[in-house]
Amino acid sequence: MKNMGREALMNMWQLNESLGMQPLQEIQSITFLRELCIENCSNLVSFPEICLLSNLSKLEIKNCNALMSLPVGMEHNTHLESVKIEGCDSLTFIVRGKLPPSLKRLQVRYCYRLVCLLDDREESITSSSMLELHKQNINSRSTSLLENIHSTTAQLSLAYHQALTMLSSSGLLPKTLCSLFITDVPKLESIAERFHNDMSPEYIWITDCDNLKSLPEGLHNLSRLQEIRLWNCPSIVYFPEGGLPNTSLNVSIINCRKLKALSNHMHSLNSFQQFEIKQCPSIKSFPEEGFPINLTAIEIEGGLNIYKPLVEWGLHNLTSLTYLKIFACPDAESFPQQDMGMMLPHSLTHICIERFPKLKYLWFQALQTLTSLEILRITGCPNLTFFPEYGLPSSLLRLQIRDCPLLEKQCRRDDGKVRSIISHIPCVETDFKFIGDDTEEDK
Repeated sequence: MKNMGREALMNMWQLNESLGMQPLQEIQSITFLRELCIENCSNLVSFPEICLLSNLSKLEIKNCNALMSLPVGMEHNTHLESVKIEGCDSLTFIVRGKLPPSLKRLQVRYCYRLVCLLDDREESITSSSMLELHKQNINSRSTSLLENIHSTTAQLSLAYHQALTMLSSSGLLPKTLCSLFITDVPKLESIAERFHNDMSPEYIWITDCDNLKSLPEGLHNLSRLQEIRLWNCPSIVYFPEGGLPNTSLNVSIINCRKLKALSNHMHSLNSFQQFEIKQCPSIKSFPEEGFPINLTAIEIEGGLNIYKPLVEWGLHNLTSLTYLKIFACPDAESFPQQDMGMMLPHSLTHICIERFPKLKYLWFQALQTLTSLEILRITGCPNLTFFPEYGLPSSLLRLQIRDCPLLEKQCRRDDGKVRSIISHIPCVETDFKFIGDDTEEDK
């Protein structure tokens, strides 16, 4: 290590099992080091004090399966902005007082024994006695790291923790949290009691949290929220009171099977941008006042209870809508659905229909009004045989057909009538092949 120059060490240094423990003990002398990655050190249980690494900005600890706690003195590293901990199976908590005030990103993944993010009794006892006390009492009383993370923390990311049950027993989150990502934490029951009124997160992604019962109150106060993604959370029943914020918001809700209702006052969210909802069979009613008329994109499952009321309310009322995808519509024989008098907004530029097993024809009278339509994608419609006799919108630039064997056969036949219907479309693709091109091309 003495022969290594300053230039080689300035930005990043990586330690692993093959180097032994001596470099880890000597690292305290490298005060100018900015990034440190420690990985695959299977016998590492604890760290020497690293508070002398005053310029360290990024710390990664990976696959250190015997590790019991984070480095001593880490809270004194005033330049440390990012901490990533991954694959440390003996780590059951992250303790209070060991995160620096400069921290902007905390990412914890694949720590399968992690039960909580903070046990508030650790800092007052020695490490040797603490571990035994934690082992005996961790399930009876635990609090959270989050209530003590300093105000500069910007991003919190948690993934693949099979034992973690809580983030904050006190109901607090960092006030300056700008993004929250939680993935595959099946025992998590609560994120926090509420969002602070002055919080400004931009992204909230929560996926595969089987036991999560609710979202924090105060969601409607998040004035900078851009996206909320709620996937595979089967225990969530309601949105918090107050509903969603009136921001340029994208919302995606997939496979939340107990969710009973959409957010309150949706119609008044005049900045709401994009909405996706699938596999939510417990939602029984469509919002009485309808959807926000300024929506620009909708993806919806056709088998949902709210689909028919939405069509009857009138998709044509969404005069800013440019993208529409309807997925899994089991009974529709036409698109747009003629029996329901389904009319679409003239603003649409992109339509996708997918998995319409009974679809027989495209309703020309409704399609011909779509003078801005540029892209039409049709997937999984095995009974669709013909295009409308009078053609498709002249504005179409791309037609994509997949898993529609009868329609694809018509497209590939040397049939002047069929070719004349689609000849004005610059790009026609059937089952990953372009018409007139024998070369397969994945898209």
